[in-house]
Amino acid sequence: MAGVVASNNGAERVRGGRGDEAARGSARRPWVVERPSWVVKELVENSIDAGANTVSVTVKDGGLKLIQVSDDGHGIRSSDLPILCERHTTSKLSAYEDLQTIKSMGFRREALASLTYVGHVTVTTITEGQLHGYRVSYRDGVMENDPKPCSAVKGTQVMVENLF
Repeated sequence: MAGVVASNNGAERVRGGRGDEAARGSARRPWVVERPSWVVKELVENSIDAGANTVSVTVKDGGLKLIQVSDDGHGIRSSDLPILCERHTTSKLSAYEDLQTIKSMGFRREALASLTYVGHVTVTTITEGQLHGYRVSYRDGVMENDPKPCSAVKGTQVMVENLF
């Protein structure tokens, strides 16, 4: 397991959602998964945007069997999990005007949506003040099952299995 330490860049948390049509249109950019290293980059950037101080990365078989990124960021609200891997959802924009004030590494979640079409994605997350976390799996842009309560450490873990 390789550990990557990232500093907190002071990113602010914006409630996730589909945003207005103008914002969704501006955020539309296809994200093509060409190699496992791109997956690691995107997931680490998501962790930094989530205010993580520590990010750990686990890779098996060059990322084809497993890529797992865990962080101690603010986590994902359980109410956001149903749309987490839908295309054109982002925690960065709720209105078109938000494009002028983005202070993050990128449009979180567009990569997650793309990943669900080329691998099996499982997310485990807990936010501050919750008694337990939630785990949910995604395939082809949709949740496979309702989020299940589980034990979790602060932040989020994204596991991508069987890439390509």
